[in-house]
Amino acid sequence: MTVTSPRRLVLVLAGVLLLGSLPVGPARAESAAHAKEAARQAAAELAALQPRVDRALRAYEKALGQLAHSVTTSVSADVDADDALLRAAGARRAYNGRVRALYMGGGSAALYASVLEASSVTDAIRRVAYVQRIVQVGGVDAVDSRAASTALLARAGALETDVEAAVVTAADVAERHDELIALLATAAATLSRLSARAKSLAQAEAAAARLRALAAQVERGAAERVATARAIAVPRDFRAFYVAAARTCKGLPWSVLAAIGQVETGHGQNTNMSYAGAQGPMQFMPATFASYGVDGDRDGVADINNPADAIFSAAKYLCANGGGRGPAGLARAVWHYNHADWYVALVLKLAGQIAAKP
Repeated sequence: MTVTSPRRLVLVLAGVLLLGSLPVGPARAESAAHAKEAARQAAAELAALQPRVDRALRAYEKALGQLAHSVTTSVSADVDADDALLRAAGARRAYNGRVRALYMGGGSAALYASVLEASSVTDAIRRVAYVQRIVQVGGVDAVDSRAASTALLARAGALETDVEAAVVTAADVAERHDELIALLATAAATLSRLSARAKSLAQAEAAAARLRALAAQVERGAAERVATARAIAVPRDFRAFYVAAARTCKGLPWSVLAAIGQVETGHGQNTNMSYAGAQGPMQFMPATFASYGVDGDRDGVADINNPADAIFSAAKYLCANGGGRGPAGLARAVWHYNHADWYVALVLKLAGQIAAKP
């Protein structure tokens, strides 16, 4: 949950650029030379600002990409862990099956005793080798399989640990977005100060076109990254809170609360205070929590850092902003939670994926 409004900044930027393209009244008295010099200076200022804009754009797109990547990595880690558990269980079943077969046949001692019934030395050697294979192969296969499964579980565990240590959240993306938009707004303000005559010169028009292209790239980049995101498995304890909290607001899907929990902190994996001051598993601003805080676990205290309290409070906040009033109301409520179009698109997409899971 942020205190700044990226959408408002984008609209300001678009409005400033649009003003430069609309018909205007008579220009103030200004010589052609003066207008040309003003346009040149503005272009120079924008050129000097360009490297910072480029760096900010790369940082923003990287944060978006990391957000999607951390989700995908978590999914991969979950799959690897499940695969490891299945392999280990399979190895145990196979080994136990061989052991049961031995016992049902009288045990390995009985099998070795059968060697005494051999009709020749060659037959005895063959029987000994056969018994050894039966007794040993199960143990060897089980040991090998257990070793492979242990290594796979260790890999999955390490991967999940890395993910938990580097979870990129909505706050990280919003911070990079705000830095970028602030630079673009500065550039737009530089152009807006030009006279109508100066704005019509080639240098100024080229700069305005470049800013419009950058603004479009920001929105396009967000849409492309959102398209790659996938929902991660919801921890059992958090899932119970999401489901229970959603019941306090008729029409609010629990999967939306879960999606917000994933995007904000990875279901509590990264609860560091955001650059704007948001805190806890659902990243509430303290002032907002003071108004909407709920004692979700009924221990007598509404704690911004308590998962149950934070999730029930998020449900209350969403409900107050129309979260239970159909798709349009839900989208509006999510936008109130974090004022960014990419955020709304991401949360609703993940919510759909979470709802579709068994």
